[in-house]
Amino acid sequence: MSDARPRDGAPSVRLADEADRAAWDALVAARPDADPLQAWAWGEVNARHGERPLRLVLDSDEGIVGLAQLLLRATTGGRTVGYVPHGPIWRRDRPDDLTGLLAGIRGAGRRERVIVVKFDPRADATDDRSQTSSLAAGLVAAGLRRARFDLQAPTTRIVDLTGGSEAIWARWESDARTRVRRAAKEGVSTVLDRVGDPAMVTSLATLHAGTAERADFRPRPASFLADTAAAFAPLGGWLAVEARLSGQAIAAMGFLRVGDRAAYLWGGSSRDPAVERTRAQYAVLAAAMEALAEDGCTTLDLWGVVEADEEAAHPEAAGYSRFKRKFGGRPLRHPGTFDLVVDPLWYWLRDARERFRGR
Repeated sequence: MSDARPRDGAPSVRLADEADRAAWDALVAARPDADPLQAWAWGEVNARHGERPLRLVLDSDEGIVGLAQLLLRATTGGRTVGYVPHGPIWRRDRPDDLTGLLAGIRGAGRRERVIVVKFDPRADATDDRSQTSSLAAGLVAAGLRRARFDLQAPTTRIVDLTGGSEAIWARWESDARTRVRRAAKEGVSTVLDRVGDPAMVTSLATLHAGTAERADFRPRPASFLADTAAAFAPLGGWLAVEARLSGQAIAAMGFLRVGDRAAYLWGGSSRDPAVERTRAQYAVLAAAMEALAEDGCTTLDLWGVVEADEEAAHPEAAGYSRFKRKFGGRPLRHPGTFDLVVDPLWYWLRDARERFRGR
């Protein structure tokens, strides 16, 4: 794979290095279909937790016009599995860009003994279902196949943070506004952290882990959240919000930001029944929206929301989805997870194992 820029104007793929970091993050910040999981810092964080980043860029005369951050994880037989979280990023009106990126990824994957590279590109926040379907069809036409399982939530809501506090509040359901006021009457206060304060990060991790245990999902460990805060805070990309009652942390949420877009990634609350009536989690999300708007964010991705008519098919997501839907937002459906097969034999063996486990 050449590291030279193309001379004839045709885009070409090369490995990125540290010198590309600023341009890489500038593209992620500028693209409406990009989010923090393709930020350079996200690869650095995951490198400390067992997934080595391999970064490729698509160069043209205009500079970097596409990119893919692969996270490589060792698996059986000396092989690896690649994942491009919420990517790749390419000019959606130029299918040849995607074709070029996939060719580069396939070549890099062979050198890394990769079995399969998994993709789950994001829909643009302005996309409707027909555009998302067209995006999925384009991925298949480029040689990808639909994965057996999605790695990320296929549906979410994008909340508008423009217009000031009154406009933001007006877009919520009345029940959300009532519960935010209830929290204040109960004596709940909120604290913001934009610098990755260790005590705040620890508190978020503790509440997140407790909620994960009750809801039966795998939490991010405290060390991961601490590394994420340390990587994103210097870039203005970290926000943690904590609700306190009588000085005790009872709910917290963590957010990441790229450009003018933020995402709600982690949250948790106390299991104490006496705390539930305070509606502290409503106070946290309300405070976060106002803080993010003050910081220049125009939208907030609630990061996984099942709509009411789909709750029966996703009962595990019903509770937190009802909470998030109270804060409004525009429903958005992503195309899902797709596989780029690099080693067909090993892929077949892996797929057979997944089918067996899925019975």
